[in-house]
Amino acid sequence: MLSVIVPTHNRMLELERALAGLEGQTYRDFEVVVAVDGSTDGTTALLVAIGKRQPYPLTVLLLAQGGQALARNKAIRAATGETLVLCDDDLVLAPETLARHAAFHQLYPRSVAIGPVTYREGGLQFPTRPGWVNLTGMNASLPRREALAVGLFDESLAGYGGEDLEFGFRLAGAGLKFRPLPDADSLHLAPMVRNVAKARSAGYQAYKIAAKHGARVGFQLGVHPTLMAVKGAYLNRALDQLVANNPNYAFERAYQQGALEAKRELEREPEPVINEEN
Repeated sequence: MLSVIVPTHNRMLELERALAGLEGQTYRDFEVVVAVDGSTDGTTALLVAIGKRQPYPLTVLLLAQGGQALARNKAIRAATGETLVLCDDDLVLAPETLARHAAFHQLYPRSVAIGPVTYREGGLQFPTRPGWVNLTGMNASLPRREALAVGLFDESLAGYGGEDLEFGFRLAGAGLKFRPLPDADSLHLAPMVRNVAKARSAGYQAYKIAAKHGARVGFQLGVHPTLMAVKGAYLNRALDQLVANNPNYAFERAYQQGALEAKRELEREPEPVINEEN
């Protein structure tokens, strides 16, 4: 059985469409676990109404707001299926998508499936050679036992960005293979809009992940101290001119600023005091 994992926070209208999309799935052996992350927009009342008419088992967890990682972990622990399908609250799966995920795991039992995401007014996001850096909470699936074995999502990464790919890094380290699932379509209800505040948060989270996992991860995420020093010495001055002509460069600068903020915070942390008893 599949367990569709849906964390949600104040996206009642998008969530309603996402759950409606699950009603039309051709594959029927699945449950849905929705973790409500402190929503205040009427989501709970909506889920009560939806739960009375859904053709699939629906579990609703009402949580104090604690972030995506915590919400996903609560939902995964409450799930009963052998395979998890990660699905954001603003993602509508095509009718055949769950069937594709189920068939995939029959062929590749220790793998992570990465399906395509089409953004409204923003194009397609789909890595042809996926790896851990491509794991998101959108249209991906993996064995539940493997998720539990690596310790689920890192709940200390409570801001925007990073908790999913850090989870992917640990899955890859445990030997899971990341494979494309090109015919498992999905539609993201929001356009692919890059946000400066989110870029800064993503950079902050990326540096924390690199500090945890080492230099190779830092290079892959663009936040290794050497890279940051080069960008600080040269690219920031160039970016001042580039931003004026192309706002997209502002996101790269915000990403680096977030990484620097995390670096300074970690450097200020005092060394732990160890009490030795004779």
